[in-house]
Amino acid sequence: MSLFQVAYHHATPHGVVSAVHIPDSPEPVPDEVLAKLPPEESDHARSLRGYRQVQYVGGRLALRQACGQVGVRPPPLLSTERGAPLLPKSLVGSVSHKRDLAIAMVARSGRGTLGVDLEDYAPERLRIMSHILTETECAELAPLPDDRRWIELLLRFSIKESIYKAIDPYVGRYVGFHEAEVRPDLHGDAEVTLHLKNAEGPFEVSARYEWLWGRVLTSVRIVRGVG
Repeated sequence: MSLFQVAYHHATPHGVVSAVHIPDSPEPVPDEVLAKLPPEESDHARSLRGYRQVQYVGGRLALRQACGQVGVRPPPLLSTERGAPLLPKSLVGSVSHKRDLAIAMVARSGRGTLGVDLEDYAPERLRIMSHILTETECAELAPLPDDRRWIELLLRFSIKESIYKAIDPYVGRYVGFHEAEVRPDLHGDAEVTLHLKNAEGPFEVSARYEWLWGRVLTSVRIVRGVG
């Protein structure tokens, strides 16, 4: 494994995914790696410390790789006021990272916004269930054995993380976990019902997931509907 190098690329119905190996360490990113970024991005990276710097650099390298996969050579990719990647108007995209991997998903604009999330299977954390799921979702998972319940909880948690990234450009606020209900099927898709407290929308939501080497990768596309 070569750190800060591409782990893989692949295409999904929501967009192109690029992944980059990153160190599971807070050590400063070497100058030769920072030199791979435009000066505006590397200057910002130098203002960060520890894991934040590692994750930012890995995420931007992955994001630039994903842009290249759709035929776009991007300008410096800075951040919006709310911390999301600031992409050219021709693209939508999102970034996530876990321990030793940073991923980015990018797609052409015109089919709504995009959110992506990456989560590890372990460690199991069933105690978070009531914080993540609505009462209805908790009741749906209650009959399952603990191992199945954890995987279902993790999957819904990750899809909700992707939902919130995708919906933020529309609502411009933090959206709580209980403002969405998620019901994954067995084929990599999920039904999403929104219960937004400020009644924004309506929105059309497409949610997907795939299993990756001890992790789950989820993505969401959201389009504002006609209400």
